[in-house]
Amino acid sequence: MDIDLAAFRLNALSLLTSSDAPASRVGGGGNDFMSALTTAQSALPQAAGGRSAADALSGLIGGGESSRVGAMLDRLEASNSAFLQRYNARVEEIGDEATVLSALRERVAELGQASEGLERLGSSASDADIRKALGDFIERYNAWDAEFDPYFEKGALLDENKAGEVARFSLRREVSWIFHGAGNGGFAQGLTDMGVSFTPDGQLKLDEATFNGVLGGNREAALTTLNNMARAFGDAAEMLASDGHLLDRRIDNATRAVSWAADNQASVEAEFGPGAVRTRFAGRI
Repeated sequence: MDIDLAAFRLNALSLLTSSDAPASRVGGGGNDFMSALTTAQSALPQAAGGRSAADALSGLIGGGESSRVGAMLDRLEASNSAFLQRYNARVEEIGDEATVLSALRERVAELGQASEGLERLGSSASDADIRKALGDFIERYNAWDAEFDPYFEKGALLDENKAGEVARFSLRREVSWIFHGAGNGGFAQGLTDMGVSFTPDGQLKLDEATFNGVLGGNREAALTTLNNMARAFGDAAEMLASDGHLLDRRIDNATRAVSWAADNQASVEAEFGPGAVRTRFAGRI
């Protein structure tokens, strides 16, 4: 892939450079600085006589313009350097995104498996068994949330990352969705009626008094609510971690982008690396 942004900058900056200069200063009978470059390009084969392209161009344009040529090339070199830094930083960022999303995908699958303990609870389970299963799930959910939450903060790596946000939203919704209880044999407000809620920072917490009250007052509804939530949560986690889903596609795109960048790094550096502007400039005149 031939990235010709440097040449584009050369042409654009040439016109801008001439915008505040009278036509008489750019020479060659043209009305802008590009005219001088065009004239120099056609005349150089006969005039260079072994001199470097930059020296020959400076002489053809005139002593009064040589400093403008040098200044223009310096500005283009600085622009290229800034671009290359941003480009390399973006490639690194995409690589980091692929790594973090891959870990997120693995943890989502593991979290789905963690819900199986709640799904298997039956009428023979003791109160202690139910508390332990719910406590284990909450602990693993909170560990997952704490691990990845920093990446979703404003300006962080996964801020506004659709694939990651979908995964987080989907799992949180399954925990808090009232219809795991309402109309499905459980409590009207789902786990909320059982004392399970989210803190402002996205962590799950359990109100022990509320939980003990509903477990003692309507054990069957409590088990049904937990079973329904766990089943839906596990299904959602399995789907989010599956091949071809949004998360998988985002990881694949990021991985391929990094691979492409690695294959083309030499070409990019030749186009935008130190001295690239003068090398390309010399090759065109």
